Amino acid sequence: MKVSTGLALILLLAVCSTAFAQKGKTLRGHVVGGDTQQPLERVVIIEKGTQNHVFTAATGDYTITLSGDNATLIFSYVSYTTQELPVGTGDVLNVTMQSSRKDLNEVVVTAFGVKKEKRALGYTIQQVDNKDLNVNHQSNVVNALQGKVAGVQISSAGGGPGQGARIIIRGINSIAGDRNNQPLFIVDGVEIDNNTYTTGGAETRGMSNRAADINPDDIESVSVLKGGAATALYGIRAANGAIVITTKSGKSGKLQVTYSGMYGLDKVNKTPDVQSKFSQGYLGLYDPASFWPTFGPTVEEAKKLDNTHPDQLYNNYKQAFRTGSQTRHTVNVSGGTDKAQLLGSLSYLDQDGVIPFSDYTSYNARINGQFKISEKISAGVSLNYINSGGNRVNADRYGEQIIYWSPRWDMKNYVKPDGTQQTYSSGTNNPIYTLSTNKFRDNVNRTIASTFITYKPAEWLNFSYRVGNDFYTDGRVHQAPGPLGLVGEAPNLDDNEYGFMYEYNLRSRTLTSTIMANISHTFNKKYSIDLKLGHDLRDQRVRRNSVMGDTLVVPDLFLLNNAKRVTGESYISDYRNYGYFADLTLGLNNYLFLEVTGRNDYTSTLSRNNRSYFYPSVSLSYIFSDQFKLPDWWTYGKIKASWAKIGKDGDPYSITNGFKAGTTIGSSVPFYQNRTLGNPNLRPEFTQTTELGTELRFLESRVGLEAVVYQQKSKDLLVPVDVSTTTGFDKAYVNAGEISNRGLEITLSAMPVRTKDFSWDFRVNFSTNSNRVKKLNEELKLAEIILSSQYGYLSSTVSTKLVPGQSYGALYGRTYKRYYGNEVDDKKTLRNDLPLLIGANGFPVLDDASNQRYLGSTLPKWIGNMTQTFCYKQLSLSVLFDVRQGNYKYNQLSNFLAAFGESRQTEDRDQTIVFNGLLADGTANTKPVYMGQAKGPDGVDYGAGFYRNYYRGASENFIENASWVRLRSLSLSYTVPGQWLSPTKAISGATVSFTGNNLWLHTKYTGFDPETSSSPSGSNASDSFSGFTYPATRSFLFSLNIQF
Repeated sequence: MKVSTGLALILLLAVCSTAFAQKGKTLRGHVVGGDTQQPLERVVIIEKGTQNHVFTAATGDYTITLSGDNATLIFSYVSYTTQELPVGTGDVLNVTMQSSRKDLNEVVVTAFGVKKEKRALGYTIQQVDNKDLNVNHQSNVVNALQGKVAGVQISSAGGGPGQGARIIIRGINSIAGDRNNQPLFIVDGVEIDNNTYTTGGAETRGMSNRAADINPDDIESVSVLKGGAATALYGIRAANGAIVITTKSGKSGKLQVTYSGMYGLDKVNKTPDVQSKFSQGYLGLYDPASFWPTFGPTVEEAKKLDNTHPDQLYNNYKQAFRTGSQTRHTVNVSGGTDKAQLLGSLSYLDQDGVIPFSDYTSYNARINGQFKISEKISAGVSLNYINSGGNRVNADRYGEQIIYWSPRWDMKNYVKPDGTQQTYSSGTNNPIYTLSTNKFRDNVNRTIASTFITYKPAEWLNFSYRVGNDFYTDGRVHQAPGPLGLVGEAPNLDDNEYGFMYEYNLRSRTLTSTIMANISHTFNKKYSIDLKLGHDLRDQRVRRNSVMGDTLVVPDLFLLNNAKRVTGESYISDYRNYGYFADLTLGLNNYLFLEVTGRNDYTSTLSRNNRSYFYPSVSLSYIFSDQFKLPDWWTYGKIKASWAKIGKDGDPYSITNGFKAGTTIGSSVPFYQNRTLGNPNLRPEFTQTTELGTELRFLESRVGLEAVVYQQKSKDLLVPVDVSTTTGFDKAYVNAGEISNRGLEITLSAMPVRTKDFSWDFRVNFSTNSNRVKKLNEELKLAEIILSSQYGYLSSTVSTKLVPGQSYGALYGRTYKRYYGNEVDDKKTLRNDLPLLIGANGFPVLDDASNQRYLGSTLPKWIGNMTQTFCYKQLSLSVLFDVRQGNYKYNQLSNFLAAFGESRQTEDRDQTIVFNGLLADGTANTKPVYMGQAKGPDGVDYGAGFYRNYYRGASENFIENASWVRLRSLSLSYTVPGQWLSPTKAISGATVSFTGNNLWLHTKYTGFDPETSSSPSGSNASDSFSGFTYPATRSFLFSLNIQF
């Protein structure tokens, strides 16, 4: 376990600073809700006439150092009446806040970080605060959002240390396999890169999405902007929605220090179900050195032939994984005056994965400040440095080697005393030993910096300018040893038995700049106007260089001049986009709001005639409960509607042919032409969005309902099409596709029980999205486009395709033939309502390998989650259930397990059965057949047997229902009473928590957790395939939070 002495030193210094802080009039107190008598967390307490303010802790306790005598404090909290109370002469001020029927003016963060009252919005924004975000202590902010926002689908690539996650808002709207469908990420008004860069090898599937660099402990709130009207001001950058993150900032008053610590253990939460009946060998014959892991005799028969045979087979999936661990420490130091507020933060994350030798470490340092330069000018600055990386094991190849390793042998006994691998055959490598000698490490250094200035010459007018820069380098080193057979050498995981070294370096810089003028005024307390005019710029530069030394002369000497062949690649990408925007909001009586926006973008990726385009939006919010008298039990009612048109440009250099650098260093061909034909006539993609919704509150806001229906139609989508090789190219991009998304989102919240000592709250999110490919290019007569494929034995490879009438990424593969009789086979649809066609030999007949049929959709029919929170005095229990239903996935792992006789289903291979189905003449099949290999009881030689000759060749056997219900998290916390901490003088609050994540999973899927994927987190195919993936984990965490 690594220990961060630097963080311990910071914590010690912070405590000392608190102890020696300047003494003044210090006031303590406790704040509770009058309706519940429960402590209220994060009540804003402001010293009137100053910017000095603090927040209550989870216990409801607060401490504030006043700047002068005769002070008055203002207490404010959502859904409670704001109170102003004089301090008086005492040192304690306890407050009971009263629930307010009309105080429903929740403030949310919108585009460009602008804060608006939610009541004024005609579009959908869902906000998650720090407490809800971090209740399950996820290290990746994307994973932390799982189950907390309606209409959002989050998929983790796996449970690897630092492994990436993918987030989609309201469905797929760009259909090319390499097009980005993830939302824009904004941190404190500045765009950050959330790419998951891969280099083509399977080992890079475990890489991080770059938003994982943000420490969740530093986050104050996350706003999820859904729909075109919510994101229109951001332009093409937010065509897929936006995640707007607001981090914690400094507070005026005395120095405040917060420490958060977490330690936990991780276990694999689900493994494939394997057979334990048959031992090593082939054709039923026992051979302890055979390549075939379990096609031998039964274990009982093998024990008679080999007295060293174990009593039972080892379970490779129990042997292959260990108990992982994770540790995180965060220290925040905050303080300031009414003129300046500062916050500094340090954090350290260390993870050891469940796959041996996998690890990840992250160091994060952040500082921000806000300054009141004068009555009219204010400014701020933020700087965040992150260093992260680790050993990214190749889970794909590791999983494949586990298949080849016979469970007759103990995989954990992987090394001999001389350091060479322990194996039972020269042709079979021990998977754990292979991991120990193949290294793939990454090291990311990242700086996110921003500054802003605001000038307010009048109460109704202000100007602001913000500039930010996100710069990082990503260095990767992959080293694999040389040939087998020499002492100290190891097998090479990556298909190069002579060893290699690979070095990859990436530099990415994203510069954003926004200037905005804001005019806001209210006339006669009845009419309001708010106008924003601005200019926005984004400039991104990416440089990638890689070099590979192949075939090492001296084994294990990883120098380029030790390689017989050296190749390299370079890549340059420059991109610029800027736009002008306007946002006008008109209000009437504070219950009717009309917002109209417009933006004109200019992009560097399209030709001169197409690079400028305009998109508008309009939204309406009507709070009818403020105009009409409603029954006493009906607290609040609002109707909202919006329409928007948003666009998305092409990728850099897609309009020109371009050249690529040659790979062989010293080659006489330094450049060669790109294989994708440039298309100067490309136009931007456009999506029109419409939504209609309502927000309702009942029983003094103890029951709330938000519902919205939406429709999105995307046209002129960019798709790759094949072109004749006589042109010198393979593919070209054209505006060809059209896709639609329609959906429903519902959020229900309630407080069924509120007493002095006990409360029960719950929140339910439900969403459904119907996605359809409307058409492809009619001029080119495209019937389908293959997006991606994953290998299956005996021509059972499964593809995801774009087919008009089907959803995005529909699954297609090989099937058994059906008996059609007088019906016509359309060669496209799998008819499960028809009987199997049985051959004369008694076995099902495989369809032609070239004929792929539709097998299911990878997109869920609906997603739901429910969070329940129970509080009793100082105890709090939070429970989150998560549901995903109606989606299918190709289980490649099951295909391999069946091919090698290791799946539980193959245990019937010693039986004789009759397959249900019809013969070619329409009569019922009655022929019994032996399921095993070689000669059966009937004396017939069945060769390799049913599972190798037939079963593994039918893709339909491995398309599985990937629906699930899970206990996403359970967290029990105890807040230490304030009176227990008072004697310490330094500690103002403390909370201890125990959290379990992924504690329970119900699914019909037979592989690893169906939430995992064989694709990296940035891939559009991440929910389609699951094979040799990094398994998901079940976590048990202990955490401690202390405020000083």
